[in-house]
Amino acid sequence: MTDQSLDTAQSIFVPPTTAETVVFFITLVINLLNFLPIIYALIYRKFPPMRAQHVGITVSIGVGGIIFNISYNLVQGMAKYDGILGICKLWGAWIMFTLGLGIVMSAINMRLVLFYRVFVTGNSYNRSSSVAKNFIRRFWPFFALWAPTVISSIVISALTGPRGAWLLEDHGLRACDFSYGYTYWIYAYFAAQIILSWVLYLRMRKVAQAFNGFRMAIWTLLIFTAILISSMIINIIKGSNSSWGRIVIALLNMVMMTIYIWLIFGPPVIGHIFWREQTMRNFMNSLHKDALIAQQTRAVGLQSQMYGIYENETYAASPLNGNDSTFMNGNHHSSEHKEEPDIMQYDFKSPQITYSHNMRHML
Repeated sequence: MTDQSLDTAQSIFVPPTTAETVVFFITLVINLLNFLPIIYALIYRKFPPMRAQHVGITVSIGVGGIIFNISYNLVQGMAKYDGILGICKLWGAWIMFTLGLGIVMSAINMRLVLFYRVFVTGNSYNRSSSVAKNFIRRFWPFFALWAPTVISSIVISALTGPRGAWLLEDHGLRACDFSYGYTYWIYAYFAAQIILSWVLYLRMRKVAQAFNGFRMAIWTLLIFTAILISSMIINIIKGSNSSWGRIVIALLNMVMMTIYIWLIFGPPVIGHIFWREQTMRNFMNSLHKDALIAQQTRAVGLQSQMYGIYENETYAASPLNGNDSTFMNGNHHSSEHKEEPDIMQYDFKSPQITYSHNMRHML
């Protein structure tokens, strides 16, 4: 292994070409446009097909992925290292690793942990009257998985000189450099999170794969596994030091994250805009099919947790409560929750869903 103290800006960085600059701005625009379905999903998060996607967690994955893509391109020098872009510790440690990769992978595993609680342990956390306690009890795995990135970024920020992450300046050329140890740590963390994701998925695959709400998990794992493997290969062959390697990684990361965001949010967002009634029908059909599967597997009620419908919770404006305009607009008030019935009830003697109101109100 070579001594990194001998590195120069010319040895680790080839200035971006015109084609690379064009690719950078194209990927930047597309990454920013991916915020649109995310913002829409947040605004109309009470819409049942939207809520079934675990909006808080999937939004964290999407936002973290976008932050990672943009910051990774900047750290690789696609926009050079002038001005604030030359603060390597900020972009490489805090934004790319902690706020980007760390949040993405921790949120992916948090969603799988929620599924694991449902399909393997068969229970959820003990709910209390304290919102803060409920939040901590439910989401502590996320913070436990994310904590190493925060701690490592604090350590990197405290280091001085050519250690961790630093800026090289040589004959007017500037470039960010990262120590081998820090680079290996980032890939080790990424790989460990991916392995944990696959272990959780395979552990509950036999039970959960029959449920519609779980099938998207495999696509999430495949997408981020592909990002990890391709990035490692290109960096091993030093492709990221040249324009072609940076272009390939930028395009691949952008395409993969765009696919993920639209796979998750595309159907409910587009359905809410153009085919609201049909989207709701399809969602209710999925719930009905999952109810039949739950009866057959003795997992009655598990899909209610999987879709984000918890005990003592209701959809504020269920399509079954007669308030069509409120439901279709996706705007609800928490004060309504106390008075309105659950979206469905399960008849333990019959594998059918017993609806609380006249079916005509669904539309």
